[in-house]
Amino acid sequence: MIEYRVAVTEDIKGMFQLFQELKGEKAQVGFTKINEEKDLSQWMEDDTISLFVAVDSEKDVIVGVLRAKRGSTYKNHSAFLTAAIAKNYRGNKIAKSLTYYGLEELIQIGVKIARTYVYSNNKASLNTLLSCGFTISGTVHMHHFSEESGQYVDDIIVHKILK
Repeated sequence: MIEYRVAVTEDIKGMFQLFQELKGEKAQVGFTKINEEKDLSQWMEDDTISLFVAVDSEKDVIVGVLRAKRGSTYKNHSAFLTAAIAKNYRGNKIAKSLTYYGLEELIQIGVKIARTYVYSNNKASLNTLLSCGFTISGTVHMHHFSEESGQYVDDIIVHKILK
């Protein structure tokens, strides 16, 4: 059974393990830039960052993380999202459920809009966000060149107005 909740200090080790797995599979997500658990401790102490986790309660393992980084002062009405799901758990709508959970929590603290960027070749993530009610706002054309596909990849900008 998968449970969704706000991350707590005791989750740092599990989040770090997930990020190391993502790094091992060369996932293109910002979480792979985390090199030490202390970086996650700093996130936990930062009032502009909200962290949410998906936990496989039977195995007591974190299988997904959603990070929402709010702007400061006059930009604190918005949050930029980053999410990742463990490889063995993808395709089970965990990202969708975790996103819905996180958005509800963000509404409670006054966030009015959520945004993120998704690589145009990441169809699964784009479809998840669209199914959660996000709207495509724009594109950063030819964001980077993919050696794997031999093509340029765009960054798709999506947003959702929260109630």
